[in-house]
Amino acid sequence: SIVMGQLQQVEQVLSKRTRTMEEQVPLLQSRIAAEDKTNAQRLSELINDWEQNKPLIGNITPDQAIERLTKFEFNMKKAKIDQENLTKAKDALGLDAGVVSSDLSDCLDEIRDLTEVWEAVSKPYTALLDLKDSLWATAVMRKIRKALDDLLIDLRSLPNRIRQYDAYNTLYDEIKSLLAGHATLSDLKTDSLKERHWKSILQRLNVHVSFSELTIGMLWDNGLLDKKKDVAEVLSVAQGEMAIEIFLNQVRDKWMKEELDLVLYQNRVRLIRGWDDLFNALDDHTGGLVLMRSSPYYRAVREFQEDGNLWEDRLTKL
Repeated sequence: SIVMGQLQQVEQVLSKRTRTMEEQVPLLQSRIAAEDKTNAQRLSELINDWEQNKPLIGNITPDQAIERLTKFEFNMKKAKIDQENLTKAKDALGLDAGVVSSDLSDCLDEIRDLTEVWEAVSKPYTALLDLKDSLWATAVMRKIRKALDDLLIDLRSLPNRIRQYDAYNTLYDEIKSLLAGHATLSDLKTDSLKERHWKSILQRLNVHVSFSELTIGMLWDNGLLDKKKDVAEVLSVAQGEMAIEIFLNQVRDKWMKEELDLVLYQNRVRLIRGWDDLFNALDDHTGGLVLMRSSPYYRAVREFQEDGNLWEDRLTKL
């Protein structure tokens, strides 16, 4: 019958296709085996790359770490899909699928953990950067100290699973170090430091910006807290020079504003009231100007020498 004839034709087509597929199986098997070998090599290289370059150490920024983790996660997920597809293909072709390694899954779990860590430290890290961008000229040390204290409190409030990672510890240790050295930073907020002193400090820190552009981060990041001795030397000089400047200002103010108080004596002559006090002040200032010449701080500043010589000459003539 017609139906039987068509059925036979279908069976013949199916039989032919089956034979063709069976003939192709060895080729497909060899291709899958080759792809499996290539995929295993790619997977090994990917995992090795991860072990070598996963962002554990806190010497990179959170943004850089998260970007690297995102790339690794994309490549790992793609590799996992390829691995699953190969397993299905081997099963369909009657090949031994073997034991599927859990390395990829383990890596993906670690990526998720590290992403959580870096996202947790991202906010305090950004807050510290903002603090470092504060201009030194307008910075208030009390507020800087409080901001560092608050950052440390925020970090301590993070879960233990976050606090065990180097990314956390690096940031925590940095903030703790900045707090420990805050006194050194605060010491620089003194009127005794003039432009010449700041020039010396910035040279020692290898910072090449104008004072108006100087930020707290430039001081911290260029080793201010590691050069306490150098800073102390400059501060000592500045304080010594400040003492001389104050003394010269006192001399100038005293004698520029001094007015003689004359009183009538026996309706015949006018005498100076407070003569003894006047001469005591004169002796004190003259002696101070003479002693000042032996100070190394006096000899180091030309303006001091000019003012000192001027007033010593004026007071001597009195």
